[in-house]
Amino acid sequence: MLKAYQRWCTVRNYCFTFGIIAANLGTVAKPTKPDPRRGDPVVGERIKRRREDLGMNRYALAEAAGVSYTYISQLETGYRNASHRLQIAIASALGVGLDDLFAPDGMRGPSPSSKSAPSLSRGLTGAGAVSLTATPSLSSPNRSTLSEVVAVAADAIESLPKAVRLDALNQIHLRVLHSLAPSVHIERLAPNEVFVFGSNARGIHDGGAALKALEKFGAVWGEGHGLHGQSYAIDTMSGFSTLAAEVETFLDYARQHPQLTFRVTPIGTGIAGYRFDQIAPLFADKPENVFLPTEFRALLDEEF
Repeated sequence: MLKAYQRWCTVRNYCFTFGIIAANLGTVAKPTKPDPRRGDPVVGERIKRRREDLGMNRYALAEAAGVSYTYISQLETGYRNASHRLQIAIASALGVGLDDLFAPDGMRGPSPSSKSAPSLSRGLTGAGAVSLTATPSLSSPNRSTLSEVVAVAADAIESLPKAVRLDALNQIHLRVLHSLAPSVHIERLAPNEVFVFGSNARGIHDGGAALKALEKFGAVWGEGHGLHGQSYAIDTMSGFSTLAAEVETFLDYARQHPQLTFRVTPIGTGIAGYRFDQIAPLFADKPENVFLPTEFRALLDEEF
């Protein structure tokens, strides 16, 4: 029994010693888990290069895309990835397609340039593809007809996966509206003017028009509804029915305060992810003291 006990003690001591060594080796050799927030530095560099080509700083891009400066900084430095919805917003703000910024290198076309607009026929091959130039000459014998342009665009969209077709259509819609009458950014207000912006219910004003409202026009952190200073917050992040109800509440308020002029930003079309044609009809019965962004006015057939 004594010898058996001694052998057991010896084995135990060996196991204890090897356990310590293995634990230390494991501490040294165990690979660290990848940070799920870590983004793609290559994508970040594309965003930065395109932004700089356009002469934009990070603040301008953040405002145009409806996100915060910190978010853009983290994307460009490869710290985080953008969701599909925000990829659309960023690509739109930079005037390029999703593939130009976010596709793997083997699936990308030519690098985007601030000096030339992409052709509608980029990436189209095979029978029926029509060669289109960005600015065709009126005297060109090969100038495409309206029907041909529509057919090429429709074929290109229908060739995409169903899940992204509406996103592609929305991007085309946005580009056409911007080419007709891009929104003028509101930088200052007269004493009787109010800046109307999209918010979240909690009033976390950390990006886009909401941040501008906070910094310049009297919005209050933590207040996501109604009039504060020279700003009026509309909750665009709690579902479409809530957004529609908040717009109606706002229009009633505007009718009751004809002495004020309300300057509406393109609410709901940034980080909230709605299309212009979804939001504009909510303002169809607006009073005369409510002024809409040009994208909404174009859809409501107003002169601009």
